[in-house]
Amino acid sequence: MTAYSLGVEIACDGPGHERGCPESAAIRASSASMTAAEVRADGRVDGWARRRRDDRVVDLCPACKTTP
Repeated sequence: MTAYSLGVEIACDGPGHERGCPESAAIRASSASMTAAEVRADGRVDGWARRRRDDRVVDLCPACKTTP
C-alpha cells in the first residue's frame, strides 16, 4: 500500500474567541500546496488574514476579518 499526503486544510477561527465562523469557512489545499504555510499563502490571495488574538495567532476568512 502507498500513502499519499492529502495536504492541509486551514479553518477560520471566527470573529471572536467565543464565536465560531458563521460560514464554517476553510482554505483547501491546492494540489501544489502541501504545508500549512503554503495553504495560508493560497488563502491570502483570496483575502484571508492571520491576526494575533489573546496571545495566539488565528486564521480569519474574509468575512470574519472585518467583523469587530
